[in-house]
Amino acid sequence: MNKAKMKRMTRRTEFYMTIVLILMIAIIGIVSGGNLFQASMIVTIFRAMVVDGMFALCSLLVMISGGFDLSFPAIAALAYSLSTTICVNNGWCETNPFMGFFLAVVIGAVLGMFNGWIIANFKLNTMIVTLGTQTLFTGVSMGLLQMKEITTTLPKSFNAVGVSYLFEVYNANGQRSTMTSTIILLIIMAAIVSFVLNKTMFGRSLYAIGGNEISAERAGYNVKRTKFILYTVVGALSGFVGMVRTCLAQQSIPKALVGKEMTIIPAVILGGASIFGGEGTVYGTMIAVGLITVVSNSMLLLGIGTQWQDFFNGLVILVGITVSAVQAKRQTKA
Repeated sequence: MNKAKMKRMTRRTEFYMTIVLILMIAIIGIVSGGNLFQASMIVTIFRAMVVDGMFALCSLLVMISGGFDLSFPAIAALAYSLSTTICVNNGWCETNPFMGFFLAVVIGAVLGMFNGWIIANFKLNTMIVTLGTQTLFTGVSMGLLQMKEITTTLPKSFNAVGVSYLFEVYNANGQRSTMTSTIILLIIMAAIVSFVLNKTMFGRSLYAIGGNEISAERAGYNVKRTKFILYTVVGALSGFVGMVRTCLAQQSIPKALVGKEMTIIPAVILGGASIFGGEGTVYGTMIAVGLITVVSNSMLLLGIGTQWQDFFNGLVILVGITVSAVQAKRQTKA
């Protein structure tokens, strides 16, 4: 590797995040007496990354375009609550979960269209718009539709998806852990998002709009259409991820994802996505999600109270925003 490539690599956030992740794993592994390296703990960490990783990919797409989406947990919650309720009431999905996932994707896409229509047509601040629609969607779920918790009557096919696994492992005490099959969905989604961002015109338009919306429009990019499609796709993906979570948790709770954005968005920022748009990679996002997941699970492993997770997430937000702002300032000077 020549000096020029090495210099470019060391300037990227992903490079330092990878080093930090390796160091954190080593340190926590030593402090925990090697418990972090047990096969069951490793499987647990990867299992915990599935839903958060998929949500992070949704958030990454929006942040690259220069926006913030605070509504994706509310979209996911309304989509999976409504689709699960419809399936239960009609006796669907007992043998095949397709209809449940299909309904969730459609509902999510419609809600995403609503976001996209407002943002694209009125050119409003994305954070303010999605904060408003987040409250609206939650109100529709809990107030207008009065969605109920569904636990014991969840369709059998949903439970089957949740318990399906690739392999099983046992720790020294004989405790069994399984590698969920849904991790394949995370891998596929990461591969597709990476391809879209790096190999398609739509991906290039997202980076262009995030870098400078006015310049992108002058260069011929249809900013209005791109934003509408973006939020529609993110809504559809959120609905899909919500159903994955329902299957894994084996329950449909309308308010289960409240505040989820405060874990996901810091991870995306920490992974190298700029708060000003135009930057971000799938690799960096996955590394950051892995880091936060490792630390969160290690706190439980070391007997540290869950309240410290909020402290850590707040610290991550501050560090991520600071790093992003410094990088943007350097690029402006350059």
